[in-house]
Amino acid sequence: MMNKIRIIFIFFVIFISTISYQANGASNRGIGFQDEISLEEVQLSLQGIGILKWKYLINVYLVGLYKPIDVPVSRVLENIPKRLEYYFFVDMKASDFQDTGFELMARNVGEKKAKILTPQLNALNALYQDVKAGQRYTFTYLPGRGLEMALDGNVLGLVEGAEFAASYLSIWLGPDPVNTSLQKGMFDPSTKIE
Repeated sequence: MMNKIRIIFIFFVIFISTISYQANGASNRGIGFQDEISLEEVQLSLQGIGILKWKYLINVYLVGLYKPIDVPVSRVLENIPKRLEYYFFVDMKASDFQDTGFELMARNVGEKKAKILTPQLNALNALYQDVKAGQRYTFTYLPGRGLEMALDGNVLGLVEGAEFAASYLSIWLGPDPVNTSLQKGMFDPSTKIE
């Protein structure tokens, strides 16, 4: 009898947790994201979640875009607070990020500007670590502070400069993103529940 009561209790706790999670969070492909986050008294809302696939078959990572609710996505690269949160489905080496940053940034801001920003890019690249499936990177920009990189909530470092932050984040948010369907997902609120 006690075992039955325990089993019923466990199922009840799981059920309540699921209801609470669905009410307070977003989910894409079974991966949860918070609907809202607070950063130094600034409230950011999840706009949407995009997915990067390799050769259209293998899920590489999800990216959630957080921004102030009253700022349209067309202004997301302006000097406003924002966060990109990445969930990885696969293991990736630090060099996978480091080797492509300049080229992808230059596609959006031009090679001349990208060269000027190379010292900041090198500083950010030095922060990257290898990631395992299930881990999360975040890039958080706060005006006056800079672009902060964290892995699973542990801050790895910060690179100052609004111009660099906008240029680097243009890899995903700019006019020529790393992947157009990934960007479309981040900009589309309907992707918060898939």
